[in-house]
Amino acid sequence: MLVDSHAHTSDAKFDTDREEVLKRAFDAGLKYIIEVGCEPPLWDNVAELSKRDGIFSMFGLHPQDAEKFNEELFDKLKNLLKDKKCVAVGEIGLDYHYEPFLKEKQKEVFVKQMNLALEINKPVCIHCRDAYDDMVKIFKTFDVLPKGVIHCFSGSWEQAKVVLDMGFLIGIDGPCTYPKSNKLAKVIENTPLDKLLVETDCPYLAPQKYRGTRNEPAYVVEIAEKTAEIKKVSFEQVCEQTTENAVKLYGLKK
Repeated sequence: MLVDSHAHTSDAKFDTDREEVLKRAFDAGLKYIIEVGCEPPLWDNVAELSKRDGIFSMFGLHPQDAEKFNEELFDKLKNLLKDKKCVAVGEIGLDYHYEPFLKEKQKEVFVKQMNLALEINKPVCIHCRDAYDDMVKIFKTFDVLPKGVIHCFSGSWEQAKVVLDMGFLIGIDGPCTYPKSNKLAKVIENTPLDKLLVETDCPYLAPQKYRGTRNEPAYVVEIAEKTAEIKKVSFEQVCEQTTENAVKLYGLKK
């Protein structure tokens, strides 16, 4: 039993074979898939997909789309977050990887969505790329932080420890299987198993076995296997605990 706690199967890359992809996922032993709606044009597709058994949703505005933010969009987001299958606000955060980016606008939209999560009592799924220091500075401005996960964590163990101490979980993705993933391996080794989620971020970041091809939810098995290897525990233990972690964080039905 596993949960792919972060998938984008509403992406156009799945338009020709989405049904087969989802079938492979559940045949591979997945109990749940959490479908992420972080691009406004795909929000409605994500909502429709989450009507299916075993699929939940989250909605937010990705930092790379921060400049698109307006009150009309924010009102639609608030309505989507009311859906009974919606379990979180996400993915939201900061991304300073590709120029040009508007740092102050990203921060503004991130804080607004963090406050919304607190207001509606939902956890957050946070995207952070090349923006760790600013993310932590923002966290420190809150008296109370929402529960949540730092999705697709790419920082050091020292950075992981800071966000773990703040109450966040760490999301582990395909890069943990790459040959030069020593930094991430150290994070996995040192992070308690009850603070980890496994996720594919499909169609991106396929595990090493499928590297260079489209990622899909069934491949979360590879990530769980590598996590078990690094932590020197059984695959079954990783499956059980990371599923429990996802159920607890997102309030999923067991």
